[in-house]
Amino acid sequence: MKCVNCRVDARKKDRDANGGKCPGCSHPFVTDPAVDGLTDMQLKMAEDVVSGAGTFYFSKEQLEYQLQRKFRKRVHWSGIVSILLFLLFIVMLLSAFRNGGFFIPAAFFSGLAGLVFWGIKSKSAKTLKGLNALINKWLLLNPNPKLIKPGKFQDSSQNSNNLDDVSFDRVLICDKNETVDFFLSNLFHFHYSCPVLGGKGYPQGIYEDMLRRLKQNPNLKVFLLHDYSAEGQVFVRKMKTEPKWFGDGQHYQMIDLGLNLGQKKKLFQAMTKKQTGPTGITREIAEISLFKPATLVALCGAAINEAVALDQVQLLSAATHHSDGYG
Repeated sequence: MKCVNCRVDARKKDRDANGGKCPGCSHPFVTDPAVDGLTDMQLKMAEDVVSGAGTFYFSKEQLEYQLQRKFRKRVHWSGIVSILLFLLFIVMLLSAFRNGGFFIPAAFFSGLAGLVFWGIKSKSAKTLKGLNALINKWLLLNPNPKLIKPGKFQDSSQNSNNLDDVSFDRVLICDKNETVDFFLSNLFHFHYSCPVLGGKGYPQGIYEDMLRRLKQNPNLKVFLLHDYSAEGQVFVRKMKTEPKWFGDGQHYQMIDLGLNLGQKKKLFQAMTKKQTGPTGITREIAEISLFKPATLVALCGAAINEAVALDQVQLLSAATHHSDGYG
């Protein structure tokens, strides 16, 4: 396995003899391919993809989703292939009992191949379950300056006094503070002339003043971005009905970007997951962090420019990024 620091190819016995560290530079290894089903270099490559080779800030969740895409595909297709091979094995075995000859080795090899692919499926499923712990260890031993820390803008003391003469005609409100951190870190507000605020009053130091200024614009467009979840729907209702936000009797143009049930097939069907709530009820959810950073920035930017939901975006460049995001 190659070291991500010095690129030395270290054999397992050399890694073990050096306390799990590279024999060339003593950089610690995170994974054991035989146990974990992936290598340190694969983690590094996934991180490079998510960050756009260091172009975008990213969250831990986005890195995990990038790896999940790879191993979910492997689980899916190896499972299908193994079932087909086992069916072929049964057919060949029956034919072998009747006719012998060619069907005997055909049954043997189809059965063996089915077991191989079933093993790949099982190992990939095991890797999926252990991804969170591996990524935590990876980020601890391989800090990345583009990784977004939770609450990055919580203590922002910036005020908007220098914006007295500036009028924004649109705002992006996110249900999670972490999503706000993502957009602000990647300067979305600057590139798209669109302030980004959190539905929980975030960033705490500026959201009240910014909200007051935004409401002074009679042509304000409010864009809502949230997970596909029960909490996401509560967030949408809150934004539309609470006077503190946009339920104050004025007529704002409000556009729900998503994620919503009607967008599932087009945007996130392959990346949903189950979540059990405090009442014990299990629901299907999909998180905004399932999108690659480049995809999310381009898709939301295009949706805001076109004033449509995420699944209605027509801009070719955004569509290209979106396709790449599920590659």
